[in-house]
Amino acid sequence: MKESKWSDEQLKEFLSQMPKIKDDRDPRDIYQAIELKMGKQKNRTWILPSIAAAAALLLLFILVPNLMSWQESADKQVELKADRSTSSEQITNENNTILEAKEEDSELIAQEKGSEELDQAELSTEPEAEAKLNDEINKKTVASESSPTAVYEEDLAGKEVLTYAIPDKDAQNIVPVSVLIDEDPARTKFEQFEDTMSRLTEDEWGLDDYYPLKANFTYDQENKMLTVDVPADHPYSMSSATELLLEKVLSNIMNNLDIEKINLMTEGEIGVEFSHYGNREEFIPENSNGNLIYYFLYPNGAESTPFLVPLRQHLNSIKDALTAMKEDRTENNLQASIPEDIDFETEEIQDGKLLIRFHNESEIIDDESTLHAIEAILLTAKDFNFDTVKLENADVDKIGKFDLTEELKVPVAANKRDLPN
Repeated sequence: MKESKWSDEQLKEFLSQMPKIKDDRDPRDIYQAIELKMGKQKNRTWILPSIAAAAALLLLFILVPNLMSWQESADKQVELKADRSTSSEQITNENNTILEAKEEDSELIAQEKGSEELDQAELSTEPEAEAKLNDEINKKTVASESSPTAVYEEDLAGKEVLTYAIPDKDAQNIVPVSVLIDEDPARTKFEQFEDTMSRLTEDEWGLDDYYPLKANFTYDQENKMLTVDVPADHPYSMSSATELLLEKVLSNIMNNLDIEKINLMTEGEIGVEFSHYGNREEFIPENSNGNLIYYFLYPNGAESTPFLVPLRQHLNSIKDALTAMKEDRTENNLQASIPEDIDFETEEIQDGKLLIRFHNESEIIDDESTLHAIEAILLTAKDFNFDTVKLENADVDKIGKFDLTEELKVPVAANKRDLPN
């Protein structure tokens, strides 16, 4: 069906043709009817909110106790959580404190270790400085660490000194070695000398294992006479060298023990047969001319303590002897005992005193080699019949045990060594 459109005039005309409607009621009745309807509408609107409010109150009455219980539980949980949080926080703080302390300790240790490593690195990267420092330390401590090699008067308190002539391993030199034993007035010095032979440790000292001598001894103290009785197969006539060594050893025994004569026997029979000397019934040392001059022998290497070995030389004065000590004796495997660059003047003073004045250009330092050089000088001076030596114009006042401001007494004996217990 096709929709038709009406104009305003058509609508007006249509409405005017409709029948008229008329309400004959009184207007007051109409208004009253309207008010009555309006009152019912209002009553219905008030009843629904009232019912809702009553339901809400009932629900609140039921829920309030549960809400209060739930609130208390919630409060407790909150407090518990707070306590746990506080405890956890305290533990965390304590752990953090411990951790911080450990970190500080670790940092401190690392710093110290780093410092040590740095120091070591510096030392390792400066070997020359380290060596120089060690040299300085060694020079400063030599007085306390270095000991004299000879025997002096102060060593003899309650002691007896015994000196043995011991060949070196090459049979080139006779080395005087001195040991200290306890004094024993009930025994003669020779008896102590004979008993101590077996305690010597020549091999350990770098010398020939020469003692005890293969012989029986009889000592006549009253006549200062010693009898030496050797076995038939004794080793002292194998060559001229072995015979010469025995001669030097016997000469040393005579000098150190105040013996005037030595009788020789073979298994109770008078005389000993030697390949070079023939048969000898007694030993009479040859008259020795010249003086003993001391040099260094290093049988255990250059870093070991040297032996001071005497060589007999014909020299006119102590000055010549000291000058000779500045030169090596290669034919005897001996080294100079006075440094070549040390120059001095000597002056012999009455009453057995020797004065040695060093030149200004001579460097005298407190070290071990200088200590041993002084001992070689003192031993040589002793053989020239000096009792004391005064060293002047040195760069230091003390070398080892020696006080250079005082006169130095010559030693009692050379090359002190210790015996095994």
